[in-house]
Amino acid sequence: MSALPAWAADPETLLITEEGYEALPAEVQKQIEVLDGRVIFCRSGSVEHNIVARRLANGFDAARPAEPCTRVVTDFEMHYRKVRPRSPGFSFRRPDVVVHRCFPRGQKLTTEDALLVVEVISPGSEYIDTVDKRAEYAGEGIPTYLVVHLDGELRVKIIQEFRLDWASGNYRLAETHQEVLVLKEPFPVEIPFADLDG
Repeated sequence: MSALPAWAADPETLLITEEGYEALPAEVQKQIEVLDGRVIFCRSGSVEHNIVARRLANGFDAARPAEPCTRVVTDFEMHYRKVRPRSPGFSFRRPDVVVHRCFPRGQKLTTEDALLVVEVISPGSEYIDTVDKRAEYAGEGIPTYLVVHLDGELRVKIIQEFRLDWASGNYRLAETHQEVLVLKEPFPVEIPFADLDG
């Protein structure tokens, strides 16, 4: 009989604390997300996925006003602030794009600062992006969530815009954008899909 992995005998080995995460080498940190103290390994998206995310971020960056101060980041850890019931640890995700309020240098990006989050769906990530992350981001109170759907040729097909219903704490589909993304919040922006595809 082959030896069992350590986690089979001790499930606690699957958990990580915030201090344990901080002690990891940077190259390992960049490969994971943590949900309720459990490590989730992230696969890189396709080249097209990354191009779409970067160009969306560039579009938001070009449109953002001088005031109030906002910033745009890609593939960067966004720490959850709300404590989930029976959660054994801390949580963060790495959205493809985050538009956030400015905060002091050296401080962590948290969901309290996030104004808009974008996930570009990759093969195999549809359920996570449309169900899991949608519920998580709504639970964290992020006002706007965009889900970018690519077609069979990995070009932008539609972008779903979800807005937080503050009364229920859930997202509601506000708009399904085709050919051009037009937003009024957190600031006005208009990005043709043709500008996003690689």
